[in-house]
Amino acid sequence: MTKKNFLILVIAIFTMGSIYGQTNNTMAPNTITVDFGPTIIGASMAQTGNLMGEEGLSTSGFGIAAQYERNITRQFSVAGRFAYLGIGMGLFGQEGDDVGKLSFDIKSFSVEGHGRFYPFRRETFFLDAMLGYGNLTTEIKGFLKVDGIEDSVSENATRSYLKYGGKFGWRFCFGSQPGGFVFEPAFGFSGGLGLSKPLGDQLRNAFDSDPDDIDDINAYFFILENFVFIGGPRVTLSFGWRF
Repeated sequence: MTKKNFLILVIAIFTMGSIYGQTNNTMAPNTITVDFGPTIIGASMAQTGNLMGEEGLSTSGFGIAAQYERNITRQFSVAGRFAYLGIGMGLFGQEGDDVGKLSFDIKSFSVEGHGRFYPFRRETFFLDAMLGYGNLTTEIKGFLKVDGIEDSVSENATRSYLKYGGKFGWRFCFGSQPGGFVFEPAFGFSGGLGLSKPLGDQLRNAFDSDPDDIDDINAYFFILENFVFIGGPRVTLSFGWRF
């Protein structure tokens, strides 16, 4: 072995040993967290029926997310995240023998890949970039009975999205070091590129087929997609364990 090859081998061993030492001797490389940010969104949406005070209107909502993170070095990590958010609305009305009932459910889930950078080497403040897949499903069911004649509706639609986003946050570690309990608040923004037809177009049969009406419905769904379910500002409140 020449002196040059020997020197290259020594540098390689030193580099790999340094990385291994960062992830195994001075820190716990694995972190599992549960994010209650979607839970807050779901609970807030569930209260909209009470706030509106509309007779016969009921709302519900629930969300949750979980993430596994693996540190590659002290400053870089990769993570996989799964998130779910579901919201339901029911409307019931009766006047004499005429009865109407409508339920509307919208649910989303996403599978995301994250890359994190801890710029200050203290594993506290971090920057996070995300790319993933999202799915949004809507279901409309109901009936209207007028003068003894009943007309029912049952429609559903699904749209897929390419998700992207970024956030910044802080990791606070408690308990025995280098592992133990962690709390991670973060703030960011996410977006989604629709991979199929707008939901309003897919639900055309459930509504009046007039193009102007469909445009209005698509506008409502645009708000839900880009500010509630798929995209929009995001607050992360994660609790978990590092080991």
